[in-house]
Formats: sequence, structure tokens, C-alpha cells
Amino acid sequence: MAEPVLGLGASRALLLQTTHPLVAQGALDHSRFAPDPVGRLTRTVAWVTTVAFGTTAQARAACRGLNRRHRAVEGLLPPGHGTRRVRAGTPYAARDAALILWVPAALVETLIVCHDALVGGLTAGDRDRMVCEWNVVARLLGAGAAPAFASWPGLQAWIARDIVDGPVLPGRAAREVAATILGGPPPGDVPLVRRALRPLTRLVVQGLLPEPVRDAYGIRWRRRDAGAHAAALAAIRRSHPWLPPPPRRSPAHQAALARLEGGGSRRARAALRRIVDPQRS
Repeated sequence: MAEPVLGLGASRALLLQTTHPLVAQGALDHSRFAPDPVGRLTRTVAWVTTVAFGTTAQARAACRGLNRRHRAVEGLLPPGHGTRRVRAGTPYAARDAALILWVPAALVETLIVCHDALVGGLTAGDRDRMVCEWNVVARLLGAGAAPAFASWPGLQAWIARDIVDGPVLPGRAAREVAATILGGPPPGDVPLVRRALRPLTRLVVQGLLPEPVRDAYGIRWRRRDAGAHAAALAAIRRSHPWLPPPPRRSPAHQAALARLEGGGSRRARAALRRIVDPQRS
């Protein structure tokens, strides 16, 4: 969670989450995803950062705020948006425990997959601990009181089952979301550095998707794409230890460590406030 380089694969979480047609429809119907994908991603990153590195009070408040916004997120899967697994006319609601569980599960799975690919060094115990810690977040979001996943292999198996036999199959709404994510907003709306990184980001994201999901989205993946993807990941991993501190470690992570030690620089605390509450900073 402290690795800014994981941002290269952040869109993978959205693509995996919206393979569930009801999640995708909710995103299209009740958020500014299509007209403002960058803003949507920024708000998601701010929420994740608050939950991971804010105080307990900030994390609980962030989850309560998300739950309040989700109360109004409900509707029906419209004609033409059904799949062979989820029929058109199926109702959806963001308060549905199954949907609540799928979204953070896809997020955590993506974080671990991206860390393994772009940084490396996690042990089996690290992965299990990450999964179990996020069970707390799933409960705060309304997924139920029982622990959702006991281990990283358990989370992987659950996601794989949903992809193979469950409701997870991209429909029309998911393909619209994917077109926005992979196509990106107009170049004039994106900072120059992010614009320059777009081809690399697209390559990383597409290559890290599970193969059945990539195929279901209709993403063409040739041998030369796989070769370029492997070379890009190797280059990122090799260069990572040589990055200077700001792009190598999240300022929010540094602020959280300083808080735990009973102090910390004013600059670090201000950095966390800017991420957690950008409107007030």
C-alpha cells in the first residue's frame, strides 16, 4: 500500500470489479465515471489511502461516508445489458452483501498481484495478512460479521470461481467502462507526465488481467504484447530500488509511521490531509 508504483496497475482493479455486470451498471448509473474517469479513480485512491493510512476515526468516517452514498445506488439491469449469467431486469443495490464483498476483494487481489509484478518481495505470510486485514474493511462496508477470507489462496480461489462459474462476465456496461479506462480521457484533460505513461499503463493493466477476463473483454493479446509486458515489468522491478523517496514511498505512509511514533513532520501530516480531504487542503 506504500508503493506509488502500484498506480500503474490501479485501473486493473476497476476492470476486474466491473466484470460483475451489476457493479458495472451501478457505476454507470450512479457515478460520474464516464465523463470523469480520472476524478473517479482519484476519489477511489483517496478513500483507499484514508482506510490504509488514516487514523481509526478517519477510516471509519470514510467507510460511513461511502455507505451513505451507496444507499441511493440501486436500479435494474437494463435491456441489452444482461449476460448469459445475469439476465436483463435483474435488480442491483450497492447494499447487497455479495456486491460489497466482490468490490474490495477485487481491489485487494489487484494490489497483491500488482505488488508481485512491479515490486516483489512479499512472503506468503505478507499476502495472507493483507487479505485478513481487509476483512475488517469489508465488515465496515456491510459485508457481514464473519471473516470473508482466511488467506491469499482462499481469496484467489473465490475470485477464480466467480470468473469461471459465477456472475462475473463482462456485459455491455462493463465494456463501456473498459473503453473509458483503456481509451482514457481526452489528452488535454490529462497532465503531461500521466499522458506519457498512458501506453505503459495500458500495457501493464492488460497484461495483469486474468486471461479469461482479458478474453471476455475482447482485448487482443498477441505474443509480442506478452513479450513487451514481461520486459516492462522487469524494467520496473529493476529500477524500483533506485527511485528517490517521494515516488518510491507514499507520503501518506510516511505520515502514518510518524503518527505511530508520536510525531512526524508538518509536511508529512499535510501530505496525508491533502490525500484524505483534498477539498479542505
